[in-house]
Amino acid sequence: MRQGPEKITLSQGTIKLPEFRVFSKVGLLLKEHHQFSSFADAWISSYIDSGKQLYCRDNCSGCCHLAVHATFPEAVAVASELSTQQTAALAGYVERIKNAHKDWGNLKSYLKEHRQKLGPCPFLNQKGSCTIYPLRPLTCRALLSTRPAAWCTVDFSELNNWDKQAYESSLDRQVVAWPTHYVAETQDFGQQLEKTLLETMQREKGWALSGNFAIMVWLEKTGRLSEVTSKDEFQELLATNELNSNLLLDFINHN
Repeated sequence: MRQGPEKITLSQGTIKLPEFRVFSKVGLLLKEHHQFSSFADAWISSYIDSGKQLYCRDNCSGCCHLAVHATFPEAVAVASELSTQQTAALAGYVERIKNAHKDWGNLKSYLKEHRQKLGPCPFLNQKGSCTIYPLRPLTCRALLSTRPAAWCTVDFSELNNWDKQAYESSLDRQVVAWPTHYVAETQDFGQQLEKTLLETMQREKGWALSGNFAIMVWLEKTGRLSEVTSKDEFQELLATNELNSNLLLDFINHN
């Protein structure tokens, strides 16, 4: 349950969020998380009551090998809460990105390489559980699997035609974001909320940012990215960190 504009109360205790330097409306992120949770809880209850099943479970973590795209305000919330151990794991992930991103020719190669070679999300623990679960971004909250967890780690480009056809025929096209097995409605709603976050940031800061979630967390943690005032400063920070790839982050100017 979430209480008030500046904290969330969970089974593990209470997390107090700092005043964001990103924009003044500190409560907006929590409000959107609450909105999404209410929407998703209702959708899941209706889906299960209809006799169908979702397969997301603690420790399955198959989807945590995907590149996570999120908004910068969500990254700032996490950056301020990282432990020493989480920061070290994040540093290792960033180093792997630095060594790999120059070989990515396009978005498809980036997504494929991320899944196969970069390792899982740096915020997973050794048991495969999310260590930032209360503050995980909307894109993670929205990804609900209608197929067993093993399908979340499959590279469909490597399946033969028969297996692809069998998989696609098993999907409920009224529910999923075809040809994936993930629920469409929760993803659509999450994207609407992300748009609100970015529009608010752009209105108040003159710029907005989305992209690789872990990279944004790192740049805020180590480089105070939220204090950037122009695209030139942004590009300079990326160059300093050897992360200047247009596949990783999308900087949006006010004009």
